[in-house]
Parts: sequence; structure tokens; C-alpha cells
Amino acid sequence: MKKLTIVTILVTTFFLQQSKAQNGDPKATETWEPVPKIVNTGAVNAAPSDAIVLFDGKNLNEWVSVNDTTKAALWTVSKRAFTIKKGTGNI
Repeated sequence: MKKLTIVTILVTTFFLQQSKAQNGDPKATETWEPVPKIVNTGAVNAAPSDAIVLFDGKNLNEWVSVNDTTKAALWTVSKRAFTIKKGTGNI
């Protein structure tokens, strides 16, 4: 019983001190650096300035074949969409 009382007092003291520390100055608990770069969202239906565009509706330049990563993807691009070309494998 004595051990339980001591543990209870220690846990209560710990949480009270944590509560006091968090109610102080917000700068003590917040990170202000590094400041993230401002991202330009651009025009409607356009990619943000920091985006990596994987498919632009015209070509598969950013895609490669799974079997041979030195080769570009050989799938068919038509009407702003790409489809599997039989026998070319995964991309």
C-alpha cells in the first residue's frame, strides 16, 4: 500500500509539472524553423510549382519499364490517357 501511494504521488507530480510547462510560452513548444517555401498554386487545373508531374497527358517521359529501367515505358498515349500495350510489361 505504501508503494502504491508513493507511485501515485510521483505520477501526479510529473503530470502537474508537464501541465505547467505546456501552459507557458508557446515559443517554447513550437518549431519556427526552417520556414517552408511558398508554393505557387498556379492556374486552375495546373500543377503546383513544387510538383513532380508524372503524366502530362502527352507522353510517358517520367515512366520506365519494370523489366528494364533504362528503357522508357512503351504503353500507348492517346487523348490525354495511357493504356497498356500488350507484351510491353509493367511500368
